[in-house]
This record gives sequence, C-alpha cells and structure tokens, in this order.
Amino acid sequence: MRKVKDVMTTRVVTVHEDQTRQQAAALMARHRVSGLPVVNEEGMITGLVTEHDVLARQGRFVREIMTRGLISVTEETDLEDVAQLLVNRRIRRLPVLREGRLVGIVSRADLVREVATRWTCPVCGEVAPGEEPPECCPRCAAPQMVAPAEPAPPGF
Repeated sequence: MRKVKDVMTTRVVTVHEDQTRQQAAALMARHRVSGLPVVNEEGMITGLVTEHDVLARQGRFVREIMTRGLISVTEETDLEDVAQLLVNRRIRRLPVLREGRLVGIVSRADLVREVATRWTCPVCGEVAPGEEPPECCPRCAAPQMVAPAEPAPPGF
C-alpha cells in the first residue's frame, strides 16, 4: 500500500499568520498554489489559507481569514485514506505532520499524479509506480505491465 510519504510535496510554501491577506494572495499567485499552510512564530501550523478564504472572508491579516480546525495526516497514512478524506470532506489538500511539525502537503493533484503513474501486472495484480511501465513485473516477472482504469485482478 502506497503511503503519503511516497507522493507528498516536501518543499511547502507557508505563510505567517501575521502576514496580510494581500501577501498570502501574492504567494499563492507566485507559486501557483490554491492554498497555503499558516504558521506561527514557533513554526507550528495554525491553519490553512485558501483562495476561497482570500476572496470570501473579511480581514486584513491571514490570522483573520484562515481556516482553523485542521485535518492533517502523517507520512505513514495510506493513500486510500487520504483520498477518502479529500473526497468526503471536499477539501483539496492536507498538511502532513511529524510530531506536530509540518513536513509536507498532500493534495488531490498528488493523488491524481499517483494514479497516472501506477502500472498493474495482468498476471499477478502487482502494482508498481513509475513514469514509464517497468520492463517486467517485479513480483512474477511477467513481461508486460498495464495501466488499466481499475487494477486488474490476479490472473486477468
């Protein structure tokens, strides 16, 4: 089972809660992201600020418009669990924490990229990641891996 650590973004752009709404918007535009983790003076994550927050909420500072009550994951969280959280909660990104500290972010785009680079063995059902299909199955050495819409059951 693939984990968050396999697909997360580790070079995360953050914004300080004392920065202005305009500064947060400029960071999002510059880095082409739709949301930023918000950190305090100790570097601890205190919220997220999103495009929606910038456009829909009133306030001059990030701390006034950010979304609080974070849902987060760890590096060891299964990607299936992440997908369920993103879909069921209708959110676009989740901060990845290690001992309360921000170590990455995982987004819907990361999961879509993972699906696009998943290769399945039609003989044994083994799943292997990669930009290109492996020459053979790492488990059974079958000569061809495929990228089906749904994983092929063993023996298919």
